Order: sequence, then structure tokens, then C-alpha cells
Amino acid sequence: MASFRARQGRRAAGLALLVSMAMPVPALLAQEANILQAPAGMEPMRQPAPSSDGPQRIVPPGYGATTPASGLSSPDMRAVSPAAPSQLFPTGRQSSEPAVRMLSAVPGGERSDIQIGTLSGVDTSSVGLIGVQEGSLGTAMWEGASRADIETYLMRLPVASGSPVMDDLARRLLLTGARAPEGAGGGIPLLAARLNRLLAAGQAEAAMQLALAGGANRSPLVAVELARASLAAGDDNRACAALADIPPGNDPARNDMAAFAVKLSAYCQIVAGNPEIANLTLDLAREEGLNDALFFSLAGQAAAGIQLRAPEPNTLGIVDAAFYRLAGRDLPDNVAEIAEPALLPGLLRDGTLSDAVRLAVAERAARYDLIDGLELATYYRMPSFTEEQMAGLLTSDIPETSPLRRAMIHQAIGTAVAADDRIRLFKLAFATAESAGLYYPTIEALHGELGGMTPSEALRPMAASATRAFLALGEPRKADEWFALMQSAPGLGRDGRELAALMRVAGGTAAGFDSERVSAEIIADLRSGERKAQVFAACEAMLLDALGHSPTPAVWEALLDARGALPGDAPSEALLNQLQMAGHKKAVGETVLLTLDVLGSNGPGAAHPRAAAQATASLKAANLESEARRLALEALLARSYAGRG
Repeated sequence: MASFRARQGRRAAGLALLVSMAMPVPALLAQEANILQAPAGMEPMRQPAPSSDGPQRIVPPGYGATTPASGLSSPDMRAVSPAAPSQLFPTGRQSSEPAVRMLSAVPGGERSDIQIGTLSGVDTSSVGLIGVQEGSLGTAMWEGASRADIETYLMRLPVASGSPVMDDLARRLLLTGARAPEGAGGGIPLLAARLNRLLAAGQAEAAMQLALAGGANRSPLVAVELARASLAAGDDNRACAALADIPPGNDPARNDMAAFAVKLSAYCQIVAGNPEIANLTLDLAREEGLNDALFFSLAGQAAAGIQLRAPEPNTLGIVDAAFYRLAGRDLPDNVAEIAEPALLPGLLRDGTLSDAVRLAVAERAARYDLIDGLELATYYRMPSFTEEQMAGLLTSDIPETSPLRRAMIHQAIGTAVAADDRIRLFKLAFATAESAGLYYPTIEALHGELGGMTPSEALRPMAASATRAFLALGEPRKADEWFALMQSAPGLGRDGRELAALMRVAGGTAAGFDSERVSAEIIADLRSGERKAQVFAACEAMLLDALGHSPTPAVWEALLDARGALPGDAPSEALLNQLQMAGHKKAVGETVLLTLDVLGSNGPGAAHPRAAAQATASLKAANLESEARRLALEALLARSYAGRG
């Protein structure tokens, strides 16, 4: 009788052979030398736990030491739409091309050309998709940075923070082509890490184009991410072609890459019209111990029309969704909540989904900054409501937290005429959006309605909400017009105090910066005993200092006395110091990466004020002035209750 080891080896070899049958012949030949073992270091990425060592200080150290030497303005922040794929920095040979070459513009784009640097003797981690005019952080953005540090922070880069400035910086960081950082790393290709974070952010198309820009000589991890991106984008041919660079492995029960290779192989065999081979692949995968009831159910239905029982998924991955489509099975009812972010753009285009489901998908896509507020507005207009439902908006049986209720409010604003009705509906829209994490896309969706309103005495009750909205939209002139309406009445109150502070941070026109007067206001809040006022004042003081507007020393004394004004845990002293030094040496890429890390996945509003302040100071020092101000504004807006609705 054959030994267990021999039987196991034959099953593994058989599985590897079946995996290879989903590949083109040249790719199969290329895999023969290493067909059973996945390469070392290909285990799933794990995020290192953040350090919390060292004493925590209240005021970030060294403020003023990172003041930028020049006031160079940064590129305008805007969503990046990647151009057609191109390998900006070819690998493995000395370049004879000029240092800068011109490529034609993307059809329909605003630019007439893009300047793209050409570097020589660098690896595929240097490829990128955007030029300077699209917000590139520059080909030297990793200069002076440690590769090990960049790998560590890149693999845990936060996405979907709800912060427009963080989403913008993360996208630009991931799409910028730059020389690889120096030093030894941990074995994870930087390109693979970038692709992984793009997919986590829902940017499947950009991830696919970036992977293609890296050329045909791909590492296994890059090939996996290319295959995932291609499946999410609906490109089966490209996904299956990527199998040529993914070792099949011999332990799908315990090795993620081997499991992925088996699932993708079965998928590609079915797509290619080879269900018999796919069934054999499934049988061998079971023998190897792969435990995924949903996969076997979907693959069995797609290959042989047999629907095995399987539990409903708690999350819907990219491969799962591809098999749902291949099997012709309806997606789960809660697909909008459980789908992997990279699937959201495709779900928005799925005409088989109900308006209610597509609306829920659209709101989630807006949280990931995959669509803007204007596109969200088109989904808000899709559902139909009865006259009775619209008339009973405030007493409707539609739950307050439902996307349908927000759609109803949006539609009601478009038909309301009376000033009182419009004020009530706008405030309701802002309040419900804030609680749902949709404030920024909602004010974009309502921009046309807001912009069409002229500040007047009849609209005074809406002045605070409109001022707040236009500040968040980056339109300080409009904000000032509505703020002036508030000032025309006696006594600005708490709303006026906070909105004036927000305008100072944003660079608006409200009173400039009078250190003595502003410091007195901050001190009064810190000594008020009112927790919300104390938290706002503490954050305001630290952000003003980060922007170069130093409050008086008495502010810091009052802050020491109001210890409850800085709740929560600050990042480690070592991490804050590293961020400070990155800004001081104008290491743009490292500054942006560390900024995103210290702020975390919940954005500037939830970050400790020290983290928000140091991130602001370092961005400013690295000549990212407008991004620094936007970050400071977002951090302070989250702590302000003025004009929330």
C-alpha cells in the first residue's frame, strides 16, 4: 500500500496539473520548474500592531521647527481618474529616453498633455498612472525613506476614512510613479502592496491598469492582485491569463495563495467550456482539505448545474461574486453591505438590482469616494414615492437610517418652494447625512440647490448650516456671505464662535488672526467646564499652532488644567516624531504615508488632536499647504456642532 505521503504528493501534483490546465501553454511550460511550491514570503499580509510606548505629551513637540521654507502651493485636490496603462519606468535596463517625455492626453480629459518622467535601473514598484497635473507626488517622493518602513505603513494604509483629503492623498500616493525607497524590505513587492490597498479602497480599474503598467514579468503576489482586480472589473480573459504567474501550491487548506489559485483555475476552466476538468479540480481541492462551502456550492452549480447547500456569506469577496455571476445565482439581498469594496462600481452598473439596493450600493460607494455627490444625487432621484409618503415625510414608516429616507428628503428639497420648508428639509438632510457618514457627498449632491439660494432675512435660520456646508465644500467666499447674514443680528452665540474659528482654519475671511483675542476665546472655552466647548477649543489651539498661528502661552497653561479636553490615546511618541522629521526634511511620500497612518481609518475627526495637529504641521512643512488646511478644517469640523442641522 502506498504511504500517506506518497498519496498526498500525487493529489498535490494532480491539483497542480489541473490548475495549470487553466493557463495558456507557454505559461504552463514556464511553471514546470516550480509547480508544487508557492514561493517563500507569499503568506497573507499581516498588519503590525501599532506601538503605544513612551509618555504622551499634550502639545506636539517642536512646533515651528517644521515651518516650510517656501509657500509653494500644492496641486489642487481632486479625484484622480487613471489614464490608459503605460509603463512609466521600464525595468531591468538603462534608459536611453529623455528624462521627461510627453504622452497624449486621455480622451475627454482637460489636459492637452502629461509630463512623465523616465527612470532607469529601477524595479516595477516605480510604475505609476498619474502626472504632475493630476496630483502626482513626484518621482522622488520616497527619497530619504526606509523601504522597510514604507512597506510596513503601506500595507496598513487606511482606506474609506470618510475624509475627502485623506482619500485624495491616499489615491495620489498609490498612483504616483516614483523611485523605490532604499534599503532592504520584508519581501513584499511594493507594487503588490499598492495594488492591495487600491482594491481595498474599491479602485479595481485603477489597480488593474497599474498592474499592467508594471509589465509582463510579474511576481506571484502582483499576479494575484491583477487577477482580483480583473475579476472585479469583469475582465475574465485578463484574470485567467494572470494564472500563468501564480504558483498553484500544494496546500489550499492552509495557504491563501494556493486556495486562490485553485478557485481561479476552476473558474477559468468553466469559463473556457471545460466543466469536466473543473469538476476534477473541485474533487481534488476537497481531498486537499479546502473548506469553503459557498465556493463548492457556486462552482458545482456553474460546472454541473448541481446546487449544494451553503450558508449565506457574511462577506462577499471578488471570487465569490464572480462565481455568483457564472452560476447565474441571485446575489444576496444584503449585497450592498457585505460586498468587497472593489465590487461596488460593478454593482452600480448592475441593472438587475432593485433601485433600493443600488441606492444602498451608491451610498457605500460615496463613502469610499468612488462616486461624487453629483452622481449620488442621480441615485437619490431613482426611487419612486407616493404622494402620501412625500406628504408624510416626517412621520413616514421608512426608517430614519434607511437610504430610501435620505432619497426622499433629497427629492423633497427639489420640489419645496416655501422658505420654511426648504430650511427644514436642508437641516434634516444635513443631520441625517452626518449620522450616516455621508455629510461630504450630501453637500456635494445639494450644491446646486445651495448655490441657487441667496442669503436673505427669510433664510437666516439656515445661515449656520449654509456657512458650514460651503466651508466644507471649499468655497470660503460663499461661506462668508452666509456668515455675514449671521453677523447682522445681535449676538452670534456659540454657532458664531465656532464658525469663525472654522473660517480662520480654512483660510477664510472671518477676522483673520488676532492672537490675543483668539487666545482669550480659547481660554474661555477651556475654563467653561463644558466638555464639548473644551474639546473644540483644545483642537482649535493645536491646529492653529500647526498652521503657524501661535496662541499665547496662557492657552497651553489652560489646556494643562483642562485635561479632559484631550480624550483618547495619542499615537506613540516615536511615530509622531517620525512624522515630524519627515515633514522637516520635506520627504513628501513618507510625510503623506505617516499622516494617513497616524490619523487612522476613522479620519481626522476621530483622531487624537495631537495626531491631527502633527499631521497638519508636517504636510505644511512638506509644501502641501492646501492639504494641510483641508485636514485641519476636517478635524475641527468634526468637533463643531455649529450648523449641523
